[in-house]
Amino acid sequence: MRRLDQKEIDELLVRRGIGVLAMVDDRQPYAIPISFGYDSSQMVFPMQWGGGYNSRKDQAINSNPNVCLTVYEQDSNDKTTWRSVVTTGEIYEIDEDTEEQAYASLAANAEFPPDFGVWGIPFEDVEFRLFGLATENCTGREFSTEYEGWN
Repeated sequence: MRRLDQKEIDELLVRRGIGVLAMVDDRQPYAIPISFGYDSSQMVFPMQWGGGYNSRKDQAINSNPNVCLTVYEQDSNDKTTWRSVVTTGEIYEIDEDTEEQAYASLAANAEFPPDFGVWGIPFEDVEFRLFGLATENCTGREFSTEYEGWN
């Protein structure tokens, strides 16, 4: 195992626009796959609020804004090598005055499904809110399933 340097972390986060966002809901872990945009100062998440303001996601964020985003990949040239980046911190809603920059980050590398439907809720009834996560607490690692001397 080796630590990734900042350049390698940035490259992985630009390459991969999807990860797993872990939250805490009533002292229980709650993790969801989520698309994100990335620039070197923050990650931006477009969250669908199809379940309304009483959804599990909303309750988790309001009760405890501390989250963890995990992004990982398997090396396309060497299937025995994996990389991961873990970012922890407080999630926050993006202010209107910085929405344009946030949308630019999303356009750069977020991965979206072809259908934005949310559990049978009509698209026009789904509210999107933008959230950010600072990248100060961000670490990366690379590891391999094959090490010298192992079979």
